[in-house]
Amino acid sequence: MSNIFDTIITVIVGSISTVSRTVTEGVNTLQDFFYVKVSGMSFIVLGSRQTGKTTLIEWLRRNMSSIDDFQPDPTAAGGDVIPDFNSLMGDQYMKLKPNRDVGGEYAMWETDWVELFRAAQPRGILFMIDHSDVHLQKDALNFVMQMIDEEQIAAKNLKAFFILVNKSDLWGDETTLEDIMHHYRNEQKRLKAQAERMGYKWSISEGSVATGKGVKQTMRHFFNTMRPRPQKIN
Repeated sequence: MSNIFDTIITVIVGSISTVSRTVTEGVNTLQDFFYVKVSGMSFIVLGSRQTGKTTLIEWLRRNMSSIDDFQPDPTAAGGDVIPDFNSLMGDQYMKLKPNRDVGGEYAMWETDWVELFRAAQPRGILFMIDHSDVHLQKDALNFVMQMIDEEQIAAKNLKAFFILVNKSDLWGDETTLEDIMHHYRNEQKRLKAQAERMGYKWSISEGSVATGKGVKQTMRHFFNTMRPRPQKIN
């Protein structure tokens, strides 16, 4: 008799567990749909001056097509509001929400960058660097990591911090990603420790927004990491 009761209890508990998992999966799927299609994937693009921030946003707005005709002026203090837009990531359109395009001048870090971070409370940060002015770009990267530590309310939703080493079409024949990032050894250690402590994913990749080479895959991984229910992608 006890075996029968054990079997009944096991079936009941198992059924409840199955229903619970199904409900949870349904809620997660609905939440993912909301962020990807309705609310929008909130992210910000930061980096020192002339690293390609404005160009990257425009490239995404144009659905990752050619930007040969795009010659932006330096972004002025205060930045520019960027309306939400849809962009094709792999086989799925996502609603992207970059919030605002901000400049990279040193004087803008403690004003425009911090204000944007507080207002957006982003799920992702795209940080742009290139092969030039290492000292300034190291300072900019350290500033952003310090900002994340200090602005805990703004950082509560952060799921992804991706570094894109831009302009590979200019430096690719003379150096490598490893050589460039060798200058950022301490910053990489700090980023790894912060990611583990705060629970976000981080990545470093190379590419050229001007040509599109190498950037599309980085963007797919970045936005996939941000979403509530990440998908398997190649």
